[in-house]
Amino acid sequence: MPRELCDDASLKVLIMRWAHDTFLQPFGYFKIAGVVLACLLIPLWIAYVLSTDPTQLHAEDGIIEWLSVGCWIAAILICFLALLRHHSQGDRLVFWWCVLICALAAARELDAHVLLNPKYLGQFGVHYKPRWFLSSEVNILLRLSWFSLFLMLGGSIISPLVVLRQSILRLIRSGDVAAGLFLLSAIGLATGFVFDDTLREITLLDRDVRQAIEEIAELLGAAYFLIGVGSLLWKPLSERKGS
Repeated sequence: MPRELCDDASLKVLIMRWAHDTFLQPFGYFKIAGVVLACLLIPLWIAYVLSTDPTQLHAEDGIIEWLSVGCWIAAILICFLALLRHHSQGDRLVFWWCVLICALAAARELDAHVLLNPKYLGQFGVHYKPRWFLSSEVNILLRLSWFSLFLMLGGSIISPLVVLRQSILRLIRSGDVAAGLFLLSAIGLATGFVFDDTLREITLLDRDVRQAIEEIAELLGAAYFLIGVGSLLWKPLSERKGS
């Protein structure tokens, strides 16, 4: 066997061994997060340096946003694969919950939520503002219908976290990799939300800088969630110590 092939095989073995040991190691998600951070930020930094118009990278429908969408879609596919592989009712509910989260996140990245606005649904459309729900000028049945729908959707997201809160806390305290990656994903997505919605009107921060931080944070959140789902595919919640 040529020496180059031997070296490639040895490198692959080392990478696989490192990944295996890291996913089993308590708090190994910090190492994984560091590798993901480097693998994303270094190419993005090079792209920003070489690009004639760097703002296009983090613009709406830019490459960073599409990378986020790709991560969410890949996570959905992994969840469906996991549903075929694992048959425990609890594990299947967790994967269906992940599918819901990924679908909503991908829809938000694609701005699909605007399709529910009156611009597209006419008199049956909704505005995502408290004053719309409190306005007496809007049909009360329409407001109650949308409120009930959003309430059920919110309950579907929150209720599994409430039911599994003890297991989740135990896994986080024990340094479980999947739990840690989901926690880092939540931090990344929350950071993106803050820079997109909360700080949108802040003039002290340059608009391009704010948007770049938002898109990169959301990409990291999507990447961490993707790897977390992949970890659950390999070893579901019911098989994890502390669950």
